[in-house]
Amino acid sequence: MLFEHFHPGRNPFATRYVASARLIPRDSRGRVLDLPMIVERLGTIGGSGAIEGPHGTGKSTLLFHLSEVVAAEARPVVRIRLRSRGDVLGVLESMRHTPRGGLACIDSWELLGTVGRSMVRCMARTLGIGLMVTSHGPTDLPTLVSCRGSRALLEALVSQLPGHGEWFGTTIIPADLEAAIVDAGEDLRKAFDLLYDRFERSRAAAPR
Repeated sequence: MLFEHFHPGRNPFATRYVASARLIPRDSRGRVLDLPMIVERLGTIGGSGAIEGPHGTGKSTLLFHLSEVVAAEARPVVRIRLRSRGDVLGVLESMRHTPRGGLACIDSWELLGTVGRSMVRCMARTLGIGLMVTSHGPTDLPTLVSCRGSRALLEALVSQLPGHGEWFGTTIIPADLEAAIVDAGEDLRKAFDLLYDRFERSRAAAPR
């Protein structure tokens, strides 16, 4: 997805620019992921699988883009983002209206709890639909992709942000990326927050 022309008064690390729909999914080396190949692999592992990784490592971004690939194949897709274990009834209701052969994409799978996950798996088998979920740790589903944060990935994602050529190397420098990933660990979302603050401080300190 292309960005609109970057306005110098805006912060490129704002949520509007780093949202899931905006960033191209990449692996820990910063390489663009082959989304159709991952969707194909989902079929080879039984039609259901998990995107696993620590908090803030791009799982939701990847889930969104994979669901777009599946939808482009004219396969029914339902997208569900969990907030708590109490959402299980809503998940089951959404799945109930998904045609056979469809795919339920569930963000934050672990929030369903053991009983909730069992209920969802049972309904998926009964309805003949697949599951593609995100989780912070190992699940009872086959692993589709393992996500990890890294300096290389952060650098590649930052290069996608609007106006990169205008502010990188001045307002934000390579050392800022290194400091952000060290402080945030594998959590790229936290690293973006740190860089947002750094961008604001650097811009405020710049001569006018």
